[in-house]
Amino acid sequence: MSGLHVAFPDTRKTYCFDAFPSIDKISKVTSPVLVIHGTEVEVIDFSHGLAMYERCPRAMEPLWVEGARHNDIELYAQYLERLKQFISHELPNS
Repeated sequence: MSGLHVAFPDTRKTYCFDAFPSIDKISKVTSPVLVIHGTEVEVIDFSHGLAMYERCPRAMEPLWVEGARHNDIELYAQYLERLKQFISHELPNS
């Protein structure tokens, strides 16, 4: 998604001046994708991570970090564990 979608989460429209329309591009990504998102993020709503996961054709099992916020997700042990699993096992097998 983009900053506009974060500011206006109910809109499904992408504007031509939107610098990061990732929600419109994720369906074209052909490599494996790991979506990690905290459940308490105040900057980018949780619905953003969920929408990216749902629209990604090669999404791996996501990680929803309960209680994690925008700037502390790396402090949760499951974050590094999931990232290591993705890099070590899922990427080489894709």
